[in-house]
Amino acid sequence: MKKNIRALISILLTLTVFTASFSFVAFAEENTGNVTITDEDALYTKGEKIYNKKGEEVFLRGINLGGWLIQEDWFTPVNTSKGNLDTFRILTERFGAEKAYELFDIYYDNWITETDFKNIADMGFNCVRIPFWYRNFQSDENGTWILDENGEIDLSRLEWAVEMCRKYGVYAILDLHAANGVQGYADHAGLSGTYHFFDRDEKGRWYREQAAELWEVIAERFAGDPAVAMFDLLNEPMCDVPMINRIYSYIWEYYDLAYDKIRAKDPDRLISMIGTWSVDKLPNPDDYGWTGVIYQYHQYDKNESDYTTRIASGWACGYNVPQLAGEFHPKGDKVNLDFAIKAYDRNNISWTLWTYKGYNSWAAWADWFIYGSFSDELIVDAANDSYEEIAEKWGEGIRTNSGNFREASLYQVAKKYLPYAELENAPFNTQEDIDNFKASKMKNSGYDYKTTCFFCGIYAKLESLPIIGELMRYIHSLIHTFTTSRNISK
Repeated sequence: MKKNIRALISILLTLTVFTASFSFVAFAEENTGNVTITDEDALYTKGEKIYNKKGEEVFLRGINLGGWLIQEDWFTPVNTSKGNLDTFRILTERFGAEKAYELFDIYYDNWITETDFKNIADMGFNCVRIPFWYRNFQSDENGTWILDENGEIDLSRLEWAVEMCRKYGVYAILDLHAANGVQGYADHAGLSGTYHFFDRDEKGRWYREQAAELWEVIAERFAGDPAVAMFDLLNEPMCDVPMINRIYSYIWEYYDLAYDKIRAKDPDRLISMIGTWSVDKLPNPDDYGWTGVIYQYHQYDKNESDYTTRIASGWACGYNVPQLAGEFHPKGDKVNLDFAIKAYDRNNISWTLWTYKGYNSWAAWADWFIYGSFSDELIVDAANDSYEEIAEKWGEGIRTNSGNFREASLYQVAKKYLPYAELENAPFNTQEDIDNFKASKMKNSGYDYKTTCFFCGIYAKLESLPIIGELMRYIHSLIHTFTTSRNISK
């Protein structure tokens, strides 16, 4: 018995010491908002770089606000697993549409608050990627707009977020994370197990036109606003779709449609287009007449070679546009965040970490989050919790400064790689800052893909074909890995 008691005491003491090593989140009592974004901070591209109107090069280092305007159950306080549309349907069936939206408004008001934007700026990030989805603005799958008290399409959530970015001196990347019709099989596209956004029938065309129309509305509302870094046209299109069904030209057609809608309302806005997992899934922008575009990809790989391959193959395409790693997180024990961030920094690739905040019993100890919870008591059982229980769980307890969150592992990584936090003019970068903190662009050791790479020419002609196109992509990437990855330093 005494042995058991001593063992129990030992375990309790160990846990006490262990948990004490994770400090509670510290929050400033006063939000001064001394650094704001002005017209001179508006961004434009020149070749492979991004500049502001003052002529200073800007290197974007940011964080995603994942789980805010669109939930993913693995790190937000909800237990449905098929996606946010599934949660909407369950709550609507139980309480009615009006009550369902009331509950989500409670969630939106508390998951991210002004304090979070101040945290982001104080840490030294200079941009936030803000995932949203069509149901933030439409009440059904039929394209019914949610209107404000003035009868206009209600973009108040995005307007507030952009205003917070302006106040605290960080750029906003507005990201259409899930479109009506569902653009991929994964739950983060809104609903897993369905996929109709790229259907080649009348309904599929209607879905794509709906998404482009949403961008037209957003572009008109934010036209010329310097606090918006860019519009991110569609998150991870064709994600988890079987390889044989991935026809990338379908994605490009949608991008072109949305691009034209945006340009009609906001001619100078930066526009981000995602190749999902690699830049070489995107076309040469010159072929479409696209200007002011940034090519983006996401990366959740397990090996260092995966990171060097993506970087090498991306720059080797020679598209002469800036690149952004819009989401990334090394998986497994063969690559870490240090390697990934250094690889991006040293090769002129802007980045936004995934993600700012997570709620679950393990979140405080996970390297996925800046801030993580240490319990799961506020996770909503959408099918069984009462309206009152859900409202309480999604209330102030899920705020980052509620006492339920600690600085998680990603916090230390962010602090290590964000020297701009100590600069007087943070987060905007002078040329001296760039020279000091951003390593030079990757050199190709004289390798010229335009005249040397036989496979680039073949790939350009065959990349849209099922199977053959994929095979050529891998050969194409492999060739460039051997010729350029040796210049990517650890």
